[in-house]
Amino acid sequence: MTRSPHPFADLLFAVQIVCALLFAVTQIRQMLQTTQGVSLTWFVFWAVFLGLNLLLAIKAHQVQPSRVTRQAVVTYALWSAVLAASLAVLVWRTLGAWYPVDTLNLAISGLGIAGVLGVGKARGLGLADPMVRGWLAVFFKATPQLTLAWHITQVGGAGLAAFPVIAGHLTICIRLGQLYYSIKEAGWDRNRLASAVSEVANELSWLLTTVVWLVI
Repeated sequence: MTRSPHPFADLLFAVQIVCALLFAVTQIRQMLQTTQGVSLTWFVFWAVFLGLNLLLAIKAHQVQPSRVTRQAVVTYALWSAVLAASLAVLVWRTLGAWYPVDTLNLAISGLGIAGVLGVGKARGLGLADPMVRGWLAVFFKATPQLTLAWHITQVGGAGLAAFPVIAGHLTICIRLGQLYYSIKEAGWDRNRLASAVSEVANELSWLLTTVVWLVI
């Protein structure tokens, strides 16, 4: 039987939805003016990160269905749609331009991804394992944000709108809050632990990117 979550969880969900929609409007509008500091691989890897976390959220919901886990699934699905729209605009505006940061990101993230897959294989764990997916999510999100910070120091960050930068922190913390309520309801499992690892790395790397964006 589905148990009712704390009312605060519903509030977190509502704020998450509003932030996702406002992110789409403000970031797309900004990229229609300039794409300075925004890179192709950042968006592509971010989309993959969301896809991996969407799978983790779906699996967690299947293990112990609840209103909170259902909200987590909707959250990641909406953000995936928002990223797809933003990526489409970026490709249209830049004709898929490839910058040095994209090469750097591909190299560093690629090594990390290969390392995760290698360690997973050595331990008999495949892509179906939640922790493998969780660590892959780290290299699909945290690493690209760190290389994006370097990119901003080279070319500037005018292509990033102010609201998406702020909303990034707000929505990550909200997803961590949703995860907290999910864990409070059903306890720890490998899906929830993997989600926690990926989102904490996400916040720490975005914090560094934000500092660089503010300074530059």
